[in-house]
Amino acid sequence: MSTPNVADYKRLNDTREVVVKRQDLPLSCPTDASALWCSHPRVSLAIEGAEDKTARCPYCGTLYRLID
Repeated sequence: MSTPNVADYKRLNDTREVVVKRQDLPLSCPTDASALWCSHPRVSLAIEGAEDKTARCPYCGTLYRLID
């Protein structure tokens, strides 16, 4: 297992709200922009069918909001 470098710490998965667009679908958490070394298992989130166009990750609690 490799040790994360200083740049990796700037990518800690600590974002609590993320805005997504239709071009970003299908949605899963963590996203590709998240640092893999501090992530939970990938989970698909069905945001398109949500009445309020939001979805919350059951692992980390990040709220995703679809804006278009």
